[in-house]
Amino acid sequence: MLKLPVLRLTLPAFVQKQVDRHYLDISVSRVLPLSALLTFGVLVGLVFNTGVGHPYDKVIHIGFYALLTLSIHALFCCRLRISAVVAFGMGIAGELVQGFLPHHEMSLSDTVANGIGVALTVALIALIRSEAREAELSEPEDLDLMQMGLQPVPARYYSGASLEESGVSSDK
Repeated sequence: MLKLPVLRLTLPAFVQKQVDRHYLDISVSRVLPLSALLTFGVLVGLVFNTGVGHPYDKVIHIGFYALLTLSIHALFCCRLRISAVVAFGMGIAGELVQGFLPHHEMSLSDTVANGIGVALTVALIALIRSEAREAELSEPEDLDLMQMGLQPVPARYYSGASLEESGVSSDK
């Protein structure tokens, strides 16, 4: 598993009181999804400022809400269900607001695409967690190398000593 450096920031006292109460961790691994989300949003806004055609619009919705769910989950250290509900709720609220704005339209297909993005993130996080949990629970099994027709490599071989110095014959 990739370990990212932890960067702790000194926050103002009134903010730190909220951070301690609600456990908000501001580290690189927690802020990275948020920065990816902001970069994605800015690039999509700059490149496609007039809108996107039908099939690609849904891909953008899926990607944006997948990153939004990951950002909420990582930054606020909350349960996965809460992250998913908040992100999907924001998607529904966004579509409802678009119904009242000129030159925008409310769309059920956009809401479904938002839900797919949320579901993909939830499924990916759940899969990673289950694999990690399974790896922790499983006991390492001893391999019988002789039964497989293999021989163990002598430890001195890795130390840089030649095979003759280590007392192992190179005859096969």
